[in-house]
Amino acid sequence: MTYINSPLINLIPYEAPTGQPHGRGFLKTKTAGVIGGLGPQSTSLFYQTMTDYCLAQELPRFPRLLINSVNMWEVTEILKQKDLGRLLSFLQKEIGLIQDQSDFLVMVCNSIHAVIEPIREFLDIPVLAIHEEVCKEVAKTDIKKIGVLGTKTTVANRFYQEELSKYNIDVALLPPAQEAAFDTVIFEEILYGRGEGKMKKLMIKAIEYLRRQACEGVILACTELPLFASQADTDIPLFSSTDILAKTVVNSCFPSVPLPD
Repeated sequence: MTYINSPLINLIPYEAPTGQPHGRGFLKTKTAGVIGGLGPQSTSLFYQTMTDYCLAQELPRFPRLLINSVNMWEVTEILKQKDLGRLLSFLQKEIGLIQDQSDFLVMVCNSIHAVIEPIREFLDIPVLAIHEEVCKEVAKTDIKKIGVLGTKTTVANRFYQEELSKYNIDVALLPPAQEAAFDTVIFEEILYGRGEGKMKKLMIKAIEYLRRQACEGVILACTELPLFASQADTDIPLFSSTDILAKTVVNSCFPSVPLPD
C-alpha cells in the first residue's frame, strides 16, 4: 500500500470501518502546530483526550502534531507581571520554531490567548482560538447565562466575555477573593505537582457559587482544571476547554472526514 506525503498535507489510502459513513479513498490530513501548556499536565491531558476521540471515531490514524512544550516558568513570570508585550514576543519566537511545518496553530493554554489577535496578524497560517471554539459549543445549547472559571489573565482580558456576548450569552465570574485563590493554587501548587485535593475543593465551591448566580453551565477556562473536577462531580453542565480544543484539532486535521459535532 503506497503512502503519499507532503510536508504539510498527507494523503493516505483510507477505507472507513464497517458502519461508518466516511467512505473509501484517500484521507486528506493536515498538520497542527501546538503551543503546549501552560504546564505539561494540561498538554498531556489534551493529547490523551485527542487520542481517545480518534479511537472512539475509529479513525485509521492519529493527527500529525508538532508540539512545542514551552518554558512554563518563563511564561508564568510574564503572566504574573502582566506584560503582554513580552508575552507576544515570547510566543512569536516559540511559534517560529514550528510554524513552517504546520497548517494551522493552536495553543493549549487559555491565558496566553490574551494576545491572540496580534499573533494572528503576524502569522500566515490560521490560528484556532480556544475561547472561540468553546463559545461555539456553548452557543449550540439553550444556555443564556454561564460561569467562567479561569486565571486572572483570562478573566481580566475579557476574551471569553466578549466572545459570549456575540451569542447574547451573559457571563458570571467569581468574586475577586475566590479568583485570587484559583491563581495561587494553579501557579504555586498545581504546576509543581501538588495541591490536587485543594484545587478540587475550590472548583466544587466555585461551581456551586456560579450555580447560585443563576448560571446554567460553567466553562473550565483553564486547561488544567479538568484534571481535578469533571461532570461526575456536578449536575450543572461543564464545558472543558481542553476537551473542546482536542476535538477541534482532530476535526481540523481530518477535513475530509465527517466527524460528529
